[in-house]
Formats: sequence, C-alpha cells, structure tokens
Amino acid sequence: MRSFNIVIASLLLLCLTNSYSQNRSINFDHSDWKSLLAKAKETNKLVFVDCYTTWCGPCKWMAANVFTNDSIADFYNANFINAKIDMEKGEGLEIAKQYGIQAYPTFIYVNGDGTLIYRLCGSSPVKYFLEASQNAQVPEKQFATAEKNFNKGNCSGAQAIQYLSTLEEACMESAGPAKLYFTTQKESDYSSTTNWKILYFFVSDYDSPPLQYFEKNQSLFSKLYTADSVNQKLKSVYANGLYKCIEKSDFAAYETLKTKLKKSGAKHVEELVAETDLYRYRKNADWTNYALTAISYVEKFVGDNADKLNNCAWTFYEHVDNKAQLEKACKWAKTASEKSKMYAETDTYAALLFKSGKLAEAKTQAQSAIERAKKENSEFDETQKLLDKINAAIK
Repeated sequence: MRSFNIVIASLLLLCLTNSYSQNRSINFDHSDWKSLLAKAKETNKLVFVDCYTTWCGPCKWMAANVFTNDSIADFYNANFINAKIDMEKGEGLEIAKQYGIQAYPTFIYVNGDGTLIYRLCGSSPVKYFLEASQNAQVPEKQFATAEKNFNKGNCSGAQAIQYLSTLEEACMESAGPAKLYFTTQKESDYSSTTNWKILYFFVSDYDSPPLQYFEKNQSLFSKLYTADSVNQKLKSVYANGLYKCIEKSDFAAYETLKTKLKKSGAKHVEELVAETDLYRYRKNADWTNYALTAISYVEKFVGDNADKLNNCAWTFYEHVDNKAQLEKACKWAKTASEKSKMYAETDTYAALLFKSGKLAEAKTQAQSAIERAKKENSEFDETQKLLDKINAAIK
C-alpha cells in the first residue's frame, strides 16, 4: 500500500491542536451571498468564507479541530462575518468560479463589494491559522494590496516577492506572474539578490529566459550565492524540463535534455535521471524497463528510505511478475516495514509475500498490518480482503 504522509501530518496537527481548550466555535452565518456582503458593508467587516466540499478530509479536520478552538472562535466571531459554503452546491458553484477555488480547503476574505482581500489554502494548526488570519486585517499584508502593487507596473523586487509568495500561500498559480515580472528586468539584472530569490523559488520553466541565463552563467551565480543552492536549482530546472517532456510524450527532447543534464556539472545527476526514467516508464506502463531501472535505483540511491522502498515495492506488487524481481521487492518491503513500523509498509510486505507464494509469512504480516492499522486508526478493508485470500489459499 502506498504511504501517505498526509495521514502522519494530520495526526501531528491533531496533537498540536489538542493542547488548546475547545469550548467555543466559530459562529457561521448561513444567509445567502448577497445578504452576507450587505452585512459586511454595514458592519465594515470582511466576510470570511470556509470554502469546503463534503468529501474533503482536511476540511473536516479544520472544522473539528481548529474552528472549535477558543482563540480562533473569539477572533473570528469578533472580526468577521463568517460563512461556510459548499463549493459544489447552490451559490457555492458560482463563488468557486468567481474566485477560482480549485483546492480544498480554501479560505477567502472579501469585503462588502465582493473584492477578494485575503486568501489562505490548506489545513493548518491553530497557531499558524490565527497568525495568518490576523494578516487579513493588515492592509500591507493583504492579498489585494500585493496584487495592486504588482499590477501597477514597474513593481519592485520586494513587491514581486510579496505577491508571488501570497499566490503560493493561497494555492494560486505564480509561474505566469513570475514570468511577467522578468519581462520588466534587464538580463544583466537577473543575478541580483532579489531576482535570484524570485528565480530560485518561483521560476521553473526550463525554456524561460532567466533560467536559460542561469544555466549559462552558473559560475557567476555560484560566486554570488552558495554553490549548493545553485546546484539544487540547476537540478530542479532540469527535472522540470524532463518531466515536461514526458508529459508531452516528446521523448526525443527528453533524451536530448538528459544528455545536457549529464554534461551540466550538476551533482547527483544519475539519481535524478533514474527518477525521471521511472516516471517515464510508469506513465507508459513499460513495466519491464520500470523493474530493471527500479532495481538499479534502489541499490544505488535509496538505502533504507522506507517511503521510497515502499513505493517501488508496491509498484512491483501491482505490475511485476518475474519471481527473481519480486524477491528483491520483498526485501525492500521488509526493510521498509521494519524501518517505519507503520501499517502501509507492512501491508505492502504482506501483499508481496502473498504474490510470491509465501503464504505463512504473508498471513503473519497481514495480521501485523491490521494490528498496526488499528493503532493508527487507519482503514484496513483491503488488508482484510488480502488476509481472507491468504487463508483461502492455505486451506
């Protein structure tokens, strides 16, 4: 089974939030959108909208663990008109379209005219959510201010960074604005401190002028900044280019770019090439080459990284039938299970043992996986089905 870090993150967030008292909660106003805006204008407050969907797990987590916190409840009830709107029903459909809501949960803060003033995205613990929420009332930190400064023309590098960072925080696209910003910059200024920050964090298109300049002038950037940061950016530039070629199924360009990467002087090139090759073979369902590449990749680069071992092992379970290769995958899964001691990795190990015909061992590991799932409060229906198959095979 694939390992999802979001489960671990949610558990950690839950522990953090439980340290706060939870007696009060945000009072949500269920009036229609027009009425909410009218109330905002009348009270000179912003409308806070919890943009959610019924299937969104993090949305439910926020509702249960953050909106019920006393500090959050007191702040929101005092400062905002609070609304909770399903983006897939009724007025929510038009609101989602109007404000470009595509990720959940998203939290928007709009004034009485319906102008977007501030925006957040994703689940977060109480402390961060409260600090971010307070920024919605500070003009110089508001999304609307950052957008206005950026769009006025000839914005400063600092204003560009603020806007691009705000877009990232709000789960909004920043590549286009970053590209637009660099059209206002001279090539000779690409290496300035501010522009390096923008290039490093917000520009990923391999074919863009600033990245082409960066690649040709690595030594200059290395002198101005750390060699490690330059190498890391160089790798990410090539990785983005390689993945882009794969998505376009332009494998001639992919091979050309791989050759350039190997000559680029970047560190850890072989590992990056192996990872992109694995993605290519997976996307094209070329499981023969995937298996051969994965074996080499694991032996050279993975070590005892439980997550990477588990991902490769599970793919072998799903798509590889060669006995010798499955034996290697069993060893990976065993290492991952022993290293992580988590349900997902143990489930993978049990599945691979079953596929390899090692029924007694498979049964033991399936039972262990179920016990771990219970402790983690994880669903284990698929593992139970696996255990039933094992028991049937043993009989």
